[in-house]
Amino acid sequence: MGVEGARGRRPPQVQTELLRLTMRFAAAESLDMQMRRAGQLFSFFWEAPDTRGPAERMTAWLDLLDRDDALKAGFQARWFGMLSEVEAVSLFAESGLPRHSGLLAETMRRIFQRLLPSAREEHDAGRLFAYIFSSRRAVERFLNLPDAVFTSMERLLQPGKDPASKQRLHRDVRDGFCLLAARVCGRGASEAVRQRSSAKDFEESPFYGLLFRTRRLVDAPDAGERARENALWNEAVGRCREELYQVHVHMEDAGVSSTLVFDLRSIEATLDRMELLADFFVHGEAQADGSGAAGRSLLRALVRGRFEDTRLSYLFRQNLNLLARKTVERTGRGGEHSIAHTHAEYAGMWVAAAGGGFLTVFTAALKMKVLEGHFPLFVEGLFISLDYSVSFVLLQIFGFALATKQPSMTAATLAGIVRDNRGMARYSKIAEFAADICRTQLAAAFGNIITVCIGAVAFEKVWERLFKTHYLPQASAQHVYQTLHPFTSGTAIFAAFTGVILWMAAMIGGWFENFLVYHRIPEAIRQHPFGTRVGAARLNRFADWLERNIAGWSTSISLGMLLGFSPVLARFFGISLDVRHVTLSTGTLALAAARFGTSSFRHGWFYYAVAGIGVTFILNLSVSFAIASIVALRAYDIPRREQLKIAGYIVRDFLQSPLAFVVPEKIEVLTISQSEAKLSRDATEKML
Repeated sequence: MGVEGARGRRPPQVQTELLRLTMRFAAAESLDMQMRRAGQLFSFFWEAPDTRGPAERMTAWLDLLDRDDALKAGFQARWFGMLSEVEAVSLFAESGLPRHSGLLAETMRRIFQRLLPSAREEHDAGRLFAYIFSSRRAVERFLNLPDAVFTSMERLLQPGKDPASKQRLHRDVRDGFCLLAARVCGRGASEAVRQRSSAKDFEESPFYGLLFRTRRLVDAPDAGERARENALWNEAVGRCREELYQVHVHMEDAGVSSTLVFDLRSIEATLDRMELLADFFVHGEAQADGSGAAGRSLLRALVRGRFEDTRLSYLFRQNLNLLARKTVERTGRGGEHSIAHTHAEYAGMWVAAAGGGFLTVFTAALKMKVLEGHFPLFVEGLFISLDYSVSFVLLQIFGFALATKQPSMTAATLAGIVRDNRGMARYSKIAEFAADICRTQLAAAFGNIITVCIGAVAFEKVWERLFKTHYLPQASAQHVYQTLHPFTSGTAIFAAFTGVILWMAAMIGGWFENFLVYHRIPEAIRQHPFGTRVGAARLNRFADWLERNIAGWSTSISLGMLLGFSPVLARFFGISLDVRHVTLSTGTLALAAARFGTSSFRHGWFYYAVAGIGVTFILNLSVSFAIASIVALRAYDIPRREQLKIAGYIVRDFLQSPLAFVVPEKIEVLTISQSEAKLSRDATEKML
């Protein structure tokens, strides 16, 4: 039953309360009292604890005013008088838009504002919004108000026929519009944006041109001229968005900083707000009754933005998104060779993984000796970290591969796919990238495991031949089996934690590369006066080498330090935490199995340990890739519903062609009819 059918069942107390609140507001004299009583009146719609919806209460109120002309006239006179006195420039130009204040300062401001709301100017329209929309429930109920009820309410409240309030609203929209244009121009004039801009001179910058185009739009004398200027203004906004894209592209060469990312995000949000204001300025005000989509879209944005400005949860989410955007804005050059796209690259990954497995034998053997030494915690962590770091750097130098070691550009590449694609194209490319990562890591894992097993057995035999004893004592070998059991040990937890470490190391590697590029360190090295002594050619070679290898080296060293020191630091605080990397764990298991020889295959604990290796590989890869994906999706505010669609598309893609996640697919040679059929299937998928 709709609202109309419910009118006859409204309880008398609702009508009585509506009448009382309306008369109290109409009798208010001071502006402060008018705002407070307006908040009480509208809170009766949005904050009602009973099951009756705000639409029904709003309809009852509108019916009450329609039946009582004197009450309606008194209410509108007070309402329009209040609107003619309030100033809404800050509301239009500030609410819901990113702020430059730091996280700690803004957090403290919002906490104190919740405990003791900060004093506002008496004429600030933000006070009125604070009174009316004081909770999340009120905001959500307003945003979900049915169109028919909203239109009726807008006809009553919109100052379309009141000259004073309409003039005040018109002036505030103009001022807020121009203020936002000046802000876009100012952010576009920052050095970081200008260095990455395609415009040679700032006077040619679209951000600078938008300021003058906005001035022309607000000064248009009539509706016809305003429509023409609005078309030109929209073209100017389009050029600004194209310039933002160019700045993003040039980040690959010039690097990125948190300030730059904030400025770009602020420009994007400001352009969105300006488009709402322009739509309302050109179309919304032209309607005598004030109804229309332009006014509602603007009001919804203001209500949501004003409420979010007071929430700590939104502040933290906004800063996390900013951090994620900073993390993934630049793809970088480090790590492209770590992903196999073709059969040749796939075969090369097997060779590189074989080398990595061979080197890991010595890494695992040295680690076991360090553990047997029972050194102090810091010394033990330092020795193991150096063991790992040197090994990973050697892997980098010789071009070897280590399973589940995530390239530094993984999250940024995912973010690029999210940023540059929409709909099915986005899902398809993310699934394709996931398949590339999966088959590359499978090749690296199997190559590492096969080689490290063979190498460990050979190492044990050589050691036994030379020193007439086993490399590992029996107690150490048995301890290895116990620590890899998937059910009686913390292998699953430790492997998942190692996945986090793998992702962190990749981010650190990407950060170092970006720092190098953003501060133009290679160029500074090439221009250093020391070149007159050692030769400019040598400095150029060193700068080129540093630029090529900084991501890989920093990722390798940070990964070694994190893997080595994390368990030690955890034990220092009394936490039983360890790391489990698939290749390193396989190396220690192979050394332990070689210690016992063929008898290992006759014991169940050996197979449990092998199962633990499988669990380790799955969790290493899935956790690190999942975090990279979440960061990339959060950076561009991808809704949770679409995230689930992407995950479902990857699963569907895997079920349809699982071999694509294991080996590269062969290049298909299609006939004309087969090509047409494939295109038809793709088109059908896009429509679905």
